[in-house]
Amino acid sequence: MKLRHALFAIDAKYKKNQSYVEDESDIDDDWIIEHEEGTKAKEIEKVEKKFAKENENLQEEGAKLQSDSVLQQRIADIKEEFERLAKERGTAKAVLKRERPVEKIEEAIEKITEKIKAFRLQIVDRDAGKEVALGTRSVCPHPF
Repeated sequence: MKLRHALFAIDAKYKKNQSYVEDESDIDDDWIIEHEEGTKAKEIEKVEKKFAKENENLQEEGAKLQSDSVLQQRIADIKEEFERLAKERGTAKAVLKRERPVEKIEEAIEKITEKIKAFRLQIVDRDAGKEVALGTRSVCPHPF
């Protein structure tokens, strides 16, 4: 969705292209918010662990340890990024971290679309497998 909106911002003619008109996701906003909060927590935890590891290595080398302000700045950067994502969520406008040519954006959209199709197919197959497994279980008269 973000890539499509970035593409529309570059050139409005893409809004008329049939392959970009339809939303690729049927995920509701509540799930997206929950997912972003979880991802934010994981990112902060990862930064804290990396900071601790870096300080451990510096201590072994006998160098000066990093101050807590470095960690706080890294956490603030993560929070700022997720606040930006929250602001973008409902606006149908997106800004990429770095500028990309239109061809690269189109390639990325294509790749993600294929991943979504494959994932949906896996879900359908998994659900069908559950039904078959449940159906065959009741047929078997003798437990082994």
